[in-house]
Amino acid sequence: LDRGAHPNASADTDDASPLAIEGLVLELLAAVSRNQTKLKSRVPPRWLGQAEEFLRLNFSEYLNLVTVSEAVGVHPVHLARQFRKHYACTAGDYVRRLRVEYACREIVRSGASLAEIALAAGFSDQSHFSRVFRRLTGMTPAKYRDALSKR
Repeated sequence: LDRGAHPNASADTDDASPLAIEGLVLELLAAVSRNQTKLKSRVPPRWLGQAEEFLRLNFSEYLNLVTVSEAVGVHPVHLARQFRKHYACTAGDYVRRLRVEYACREIVRSGASLAEIALAAGFSDQSHFSRVFRRLTGMTPAKYRDALSKR
């Protein structure tokens, strides 16, 4: 080591070393920047959380993307794309799940008929309710009620 060089310094440094180091630092900064952008894009925008809350509060009503998008102040197409991106389902699928979750709770806690529960959950008729319920739970609402009554 000559001229007081740091003990950990490489003996193979030359005039191009600063250029090489600068290039590596810039590559590192670019990689960190790309990762930060990816992390930020995973966090849903505030309005999307408001849209999700709007759906949770109004799941039993007739809803469409225009109604929800007007409630949160974004274009319906943008809402649909961002909802699917962040929630991994469409807004319609999300509402169907909320309706079935509500129906499950009502089947457990109330003695109301399945038709009454279907209407209260926002389904237009009992046959649609039964199809969606079966698709999401693997059983019909009647079998669900029977299985719970046998406990």
